[in-house]
Amino acid sequence: MQQDRPIGPDTESFALDELIERVDGDEGLIREVLGIFLEDAPKVLENLRTSIKGGSPEAVANAAHTLKGSSANISANRLREKAYRLEMKAKSGDLADAFPIYAEIEAEFGELKDLLNQYLGK
Repeated sequence: MQQDRPIGPDTESFALDELIERVDGDEGLIREVLGIFLEDAPKVLENLRTSIKGGSPEAVANAAHTLKGSSANISANRLREKAYRLEMKAKSGDLADAFPIYAEIEAEFGELKDLLNQYLGK
C-alpha cells in the first residue's frame, strides 16, 4: 500500500519499509503500534535509569531487554542495538559503563521520537 509519508522510507534510526512489510502494509496498525511505543518507551527509559542508579544488573538487563524488544517491533534498529548492548553488559554484571550507554539510548530515543511524531503528524 503506497502512502504519502512525511518522512522518508528508511533512516538510520527507523526502518519504515521493514515495519510496513512486517504488518502487511496496514497503515492503521503502524499508527497504533507507533503510538503505543511512544507512550510506553518513556516509562521503560525511566525504569532503566532508576535501575542503573539502584545498581541492579538484573533490573537493568530486564528493562534493556524490554526496550530492545519494543524497538525491534517497530524497526527502530539503532535503538534496539544500543538497548541490546546495555542488556549484555548488565547480564555480565558490569554496570560500569551503564550511564554512558543509557545517555546514548536516551539521545537515540529523542531523535526517534521526533521522527515518529513527524510520521504520525504530531
